[in-house]
Parts: sequence; C-alpha cells; structure tokens
Amino acid sequence: MSIFLKFLSSAVAVALSFNCLASAQEAKGKWAVVEFSANFMREAPDYAAELGDQALMGTVVEVLDKTGYWVKIKSPEPYTAWVNESGLVPMGEKELGSYLAAPKYICTASVTNIYEEPSTDSRIVSDFVLGDIVRVMLGAKGQAVAKKRFVGVVLPSGKTGYVLAQDVAEFSKWAKEKKNKSLSENDFRKDILTTGYRFLGVPYMWGGTSIKNVDCSGFSRSVYFANGVLLPRNASQQAKVGEDVGIFKSNGDVDWSELLPGDLLFWGKAATDSTKERATHVGIYIGEGKFIHSAQVVHINSLDSSAPDFYNRKPIRARRVVGHIDEAGSGIVSIARSPFYFPQD
Repeated sequence: MSIFLKFLSSAVAVALSFNCLASAQEAKGKWAVVEFSANFMREAPDYAAELGDQALMGTVVEVLDKTGYWVKIKSPEPYTAWVNESGLVPMGEKELGSYLAAPKYICTASVTNIYEEPSTDSRIVSDFVLGDIVRVMLGAKGQAVAKKRFVGVVLPSGKTGYVLAQDVAEFSKWAKEKKNKSLSENDFRKDILTTGYRFLGVPYMWGGTSIKNVDCSGFSRSVYFANGVLLPRNASQQAKVGEDVGIFKSNGDVDWSELLPGDLLFWGKAATDSTKERATHVGIYIGEGKFIHSAQVVHINSLDSSAPDFYNRKPIRARRVVGHIDEAGSGIVSIARSPFYFPQD
C-alpha cells in the first residue's frame, strides 16, 4: 500500500463507522474526487442545511457515509460535511493511485470555463475557478494535447474539454515553484497580497471557500491555497498554526509594528480566567496598519483608530504563517508535500 493510502487509512480508522456507497461504490472503496468546480459541503444531508465548506474540483476526499443521494466526506483541511453524490467520482485504491500520479493542470485564472471544443463559442462543459485541478489530456503518443490557444483537459469523471492555456499551469511544476517561492519570504509575502487583492469585491458567504464567494477563513485559506499552502478551515483552527506575533502595547492598545504582510489577524473573544479564547474572524495583514478580510464583501480596513477605514473591533491575536510552511508542528503544509495532491516518497 502506498504511503498516501497508509496515511489516509490510519486517519479513517480512528472511530470511523463506514457505510458503503451502494454496490458500485462499495467495490471501489472509500475515496472520491470532487467533480464540481466548487462543491457545496453542508452540515447535514439536506439542501436547506447550513453550508460549512466548499471543495474544489480535483480534490481527493475520504468517503465516510451515505444516506440517499447525500455522501458524507472529509476534505484535506480536514472538514467533514455532506455533498450531493453527483459532485463526486468514487475511486478505488488503484484508480486513486493512478489519479494522483497523472499529470494535471491547476486553474490560475479567477474564473474561466472548460469548453467542449477549443473555442469560446463552443458549449461549456463546466465552469472552472481558481484552484480547480484537472488531468492533462494526452494524445496518442502521450503528449499533452494543445490546439490553437487551448489545452485539452480531463475532468475527474473522465469528461473531456478544452481550456485557455493562459488560464492554467502545470500542477506539479506550479506546486514546486510555490514551495520554492515560500523560502524567499519577502517575495512570497508580495504574492500573498497580490492574490488577496484579486478577491476584492467578492461577496461574503458563510461556508464559502472559493473565489466565487468566501467567508473570512475561507478567504485566508483560499489566498494561501492559491500560493501552494494548505491552512485549516476555520478561524479558530488557523489561530493555532504558525508562530504567535505580539500585537499589544503594555497598556493594552493595539501595536502593529511587529506585523509583516501575510500575517493573519484574529478577532473574537479573548481568554479570561474562566473561559478559553475563541477566534471567530480572521483577516490578512497587508502593511501600514491595514488588512484585507471578508466581512460582507472582501475589502480593506485599518487598525488605526484615526483612519477613515478603521475597523472598530479589537483583534485578539496575530499568527505568522510565512517562514513556517512544512515546519514540524506548525500545522501548515505545502500542497507539494500533501498526500492528498501528490504521491509522497
């Protein structure tokens, strides 16, 4: 069994009551790959249930349970919720191993489309958003198919289509470049901000974790994901990763002098003698006392009480991600090092 499958099997084995996905799924096993561009993950098997997360196309997930046409999955964050079965492609261990090893593209455009033919005038196969992953369509001699300004792609289900070449990057190369870029901290911080600005104006939606719509932690997670880094799903989880950065003066006033672009800022309820800290909101520091976050809409605010865009809530802490990626115990993993995206030695 591969390291990837050993890793997932050990995670699933802990107190997991697994109900198979009907006979066809039962034969394939307990893994699946997301088919939709941004699959809604709900807290209960019902369309009226609260949205908890979104899983992007090409993401490998663990299958935990099934009721009707609803499937309970665990995503890489990890986050456990329910999705419609039509948005998943079940895979057995052998299929999954082949899928992970296959050459892929990742969507680097904010929003684009996959077309039936290499033309924007042809019928749309699927929308395609930042961070979506598809396999490379290969020709008879094993070469990547390219026609005009397009490249051929294969969705998890096996559907084929074409996407503008300018809207994708070769996934393995992209992941390695992002991993290497993270070692050059100043340049990587600039990339985080550049990506964050691409989300300006995107509406807030509870449970949103794609460029279509984001909540606060979905925004920070999406920005870092687009730069090759996996953060946990929720603000309370993100507040525990990386390194703590002091943001208070001796009198309790906010002091942003030690913050660096890309640091995460958190709001919520500070710890007391009888209660634990509870982070409920997160934003990304961009410099000069300002930060970008998703609150009604993705926009910029200031920590400076004299500024016209002052955010009238006192933060409770800040955490530094950059410089701690793939560091033991940091809780921060690069996509290049994640067994959910690549086979690991």
